[in-house]
Amino acid sequence: MKANERKLLFWWLVMLLLILGVITTITGCNSGWSVANLEITPSDNQDTFYIVIVDQDSTTHWYDKTIYIEENYCFKHHIWEDVRKKSE
Repeated sequence: MKANERKLLFWWLVMLLLILGVITTITGCNSGWSVANLEITPSDNQDTFYIVIVDQDSTTHWYDKTIYIEENYCFKHHIWEDVRKKSE
């Protein structure tokens, strides 16, 4: 392969990558998230499978559908935690 042919091939590759980058930027990525071509909205981002409790030190805990005043499994921390109702 001659030097001129290498330069021509190099510039064709550069142009191809530039065109693909522009097309991807224009048509592909937008400001939001999408999964399987479905737009994800803020309402989809809520933890609907768990009851989320925020501790007094701002730690979040994810419990199953019902919270008991005893040990509950925290799905975020993967441990059993003792839950007690705070007296006001």
